[in-house]
Amino acid sequence: MDKQQFDLALQQLHHELQQIESVDETERQLLRQLMSDIRKLTRSENSDQLRAPEGLVEELTEGIERFEASHPQATMLMGQVIDALGKMGI
Repeated sequence: MDKQQFDLALQQLHHELQQIESVDETERQLLRQLMSDIRKLTRSENSDQLRAPEGLVEELTEGIERFEASHPQATMLMGQVIDALGKMGI
């Protein structure tokens, strides 16, 4: 996945996360943190120096566990982002 595709996946994920409603406080905090971390990644202009915020992969994994049944599109995108980060060595 190149930088442009990665940025598009992040934008799609951010949009999907914004659509999630009816969550408890723990899930709401997770969503806020994920959206903040995604914004940080999309602002990174140099893909050679791309660094994922600490704990992002764990947050995405938790998001998949929490929202898999209720928001399959969001969890699919989370999985794609995890895979892309892994392929980039992040």
